Amino acid sequence: MTGRPAWIPDDSICEQAREMASRGLTVAQIADCLGLGERTVYEKQKDYPQFMQAIKKGRAEGLNSVSNALFDKATQGNVTAMIYYLKTRDRANWGENQPEPLRDIPPMQIVVDSRVVEITDTPHQIP
Repeated sequence: MTGRPAWIPDDSICEQAREMASRGLTVAQIADCLGLGERTVYEKQKDYPQFMQAIKKGRAEGLNSVSNALFDKATQGNVTAMIYYLKTRDRANWGENQPEPLRDIPPMQIVVDSRVVEITDTPHQIP
């Protein structure tokens, strides 16, 4: 009895995986497209460095493409793109949930009046 033939990622499969990764597909989605289990894809990446490099390169190409498009939109005056770019690239100054800077509280002097005031249930007028 023989099992399935060994799956070896040749140049064509590496190119397919690179292209899919460049378009934002996850490892699970790439595995589905290649007819493999996700675990198999991770194992094959360890066994075949060229397969892992193809996926890494694809991811980098996709990020590069989208980053450039976002940057172009931001520099052409698209306010939404500008805000997103600044919030993600300069979180210290533009990010959400910026805490208010702490301010020094000026020193206070509390004076307690030593007079005793009697409180009653009957209303009375204050002079």
